[in-house]
Amino acid sequence: MPLDITEKHIPGPVSEEPAGYFYKADAADALPLLQKDWKDKFQVIYLDPPFFTGQAFRFQQRIGEEGWRGDIRYMLPHRAYSDQWESRESFLHMLRQVLACSRELLKPEGSLFLHLDYRFSSYARILMDEIFGAENMLNEIIWAYKSGGRAKNHFSRKHDTILFYRKSDKHFFNIEAVGKPRGADKRNNMKRQIDEDGRTFWSIHTNGKEYRYYEDSKVYPSDVWDDISHLQQKDPERTGYDTQKPEALLERIIRSTSRPGDWVGDFFAGSGTTLAVAQKTGRKWAGMDNSDFSLIVSRKRLLQVSRQPSDAGCIFISDPAMKPMEYDPSGGTRLKMTRHSDDETELHLMDYPCRRLPGIPDFMDYIDYWSAGRMRNGIYVPEQYSFRTQKSPKLASMLTIPDGSGETGKPVSDGGIAVHIIDVYGKQSFIKF
Repeated sequence: MPLDITEKHIPGPVSEEPAGYFYKADAADALPLLQKDWKDKFQVIYLDPPFFTGQAFRFQQRIGEEGWRGDIRYMLPHRAYSDQWESRESFLHMLRQVLACSRELLKPEGSLFLHLDYRFSSYARILMDEIFGAENMLNEIIWAYKSGGRAKNHFSRKHDTILFYRKSDKHFFNIEAVGKPRGADKRNNMKRQIDEDGRTFWSIHTNGKEYRYYEDSKVYPSDVWDDISHLQQKDPERTGYDTQKPEALLERIIRSTSRPGDWVGDFFAGSGTTLAVAQKTGRKWAGMDNSDFSLIVSRKRLLQVSRQPSDAGCIFISDPAMKPMEYDPSGGTRLKMTRHSDDETELHLMDYPCRRLPGIPDFMDYIDYWSAGRMRNGIYVPEQYSFRTQKSPKLASMLTIPDGSGETGKPVSDGGIAVHIIDVYGKQSFIKF
């Protein structure tokens, strides 16, 4: 049976081809089902699976405006994912299945990056050699970072390993895309000079030869990446995921191994970093994760990316498997709908039932995202939405949508107005009028 798409992401009119797909599914179970539609389609796949730590990792959900402003009293911990396994063999079995399926999804010129740490990188190298071929191993990238904590019985572990393999010797790689200007920093034992064309360079003489290093020339990364920092707790990129990776890391991977318009895959999507960077750099993407919170956080990140001035706006189209309930105020959710003569409909959120925490009585604090739109051929298409972020912690209590027409201006097929609500507990509600 085919794997259902949880959501499609469309940056523009609904008639356009989606820029991304999100599957809420377990990678080991779901990837075999993608083979028919996605075989040989991805230019680059980045995998950041569990690290075999034996731990459960958290997602820290902020509650209301106070939580998004950083008040720890307004934060609710959830389990993001479990990294607990029956045995080493069960973890290896999962990883082997995901890697074998991922290889089939790559284009002949495609590449795969597998991100692990000291616990399993050696085992993974053997698996990758077996599945991709040892001759297709390109780099063992060391991502070295500085973070808190100091070991007493061994040297502190301050790096991850990223294994970089190609599918074939036709692979695409563009080092120019990730080079950075050398800059004006002083260099030991070098003289700063200006040549006849007015370009600034630093020079050194060795064995009778002059070596010049121009400030506007590029410096390229090696296989040790110590210039990308680990995310700090108060970093603006933070979404609440324990193991979130920085966008700069994914930007280097995606820019060097793909071109605008290429497909990028991430089957342990987590906080959605890969998907957000792919969207920002003009790539298409497919994400997968088995966590409700991964879908929720990724959706908000992508909506923020698509609110850049260069974009025409975006929507998520939700899978018909999430059937909307007919509006019934006796269920506790109360909405007021007002139609206006100027072809607009206002939807005002009046109440929402959920478990209230001590000291946080306002129902609006428990809503993190909501949207209003219409059902089209059994699929929910939002037309307006409001959600909380650090930059915009306040949630709108009223949304206004055009009356009787959708994004394209054409009549809506089945026309039912609907509302999608996500609360701080991860509960999603679809309500149809």
